[in-house]
Amino acid sequence: MTTPGNPYDDPAFVARYARARPRPPDDLLTLLIELCRRDPPRLVVDLGCGTGLSTAIWKGRARKVVGIEENPFMLRRARRVPGVEYRLASASDTGLESGSADIVTCSQSFHWMKPRRAIPEIARILRRGGVFAAYDYALPPLIDPGVDPAFTSLLRWCGLPVLPVEKAEHLPNLARSRRFRWVREFTVHHAELGSVRRVTDLALSVAHVAARLPEGDRSQDPHFRALRRAAERAFGQRRRRFWWTYRVELAVK
Repeated sequence: MTTPGNPYDDPAFVARYARARPRPPDDLLTLLIELCRRDPPRLVVDLGCGTGLSTAIWKGRARKVVGIEENPFMLRRARRVPGVEYRLASASDTGLESGSADIVTCSQSFHWMKPRRAIPEIARILRRGGVFAAYDYALPPLIDPGVDPAFTSLLRWCGLPVLPVEKAEHLPNLARSRRFRWVREFTVHHAELGSVRRVTDLALSVAHVAARLPEGDRSQDPHFRALRRAAERAFGQRRRRFWWTYRVELAVK
């Protein structure tokens, strides 16, 4: 994930990502705690934690939280809070003790991992009865009848499919591994406020878009300009709700 020219290696891209992307829904965390049958969990591990949006939220909900990330640029931006530790490591080789985790999560990151290597490691660090959740939110979130089509048009122009094939394989890969006694998919929703800037930042926090639109070319691109104009018409000077839909793959060991 840290190849030359990769937007995730660009500090400006990483800062925009941290600014624009949503935090996980509280209801999802509550469910994972209920399913693992231990409140508070002794250890939560967040794989592919990036800038820590999906890691720091566990503060006060678990006795210990560890975020695993192999991209040092993302990890440097991670939010430091008491009880949360970050490690530069791979999801397929975490270095954590076997059977030590009550909950393991992958937020918007499981598709970056090689299933044949990551799934055995997830199963190894989970205790018996522990819970794994891979969750991804749809882009764009539901914002406005004028904004959403412009956002989708920009994504398609940049070559991003609505649901990447590798994400569609999450649940089958978990089931085929035979390392979990129960797998299940469901959806959950979450709302956050945002402005025009968040709309444009969110678009530019997508690697396909950032790679297609270098810094100096954005203001002249018709797709990006159409998105910004749509957001300005819909928002004005106000903030509006962004409604996020999360697709969640659950697995209990």
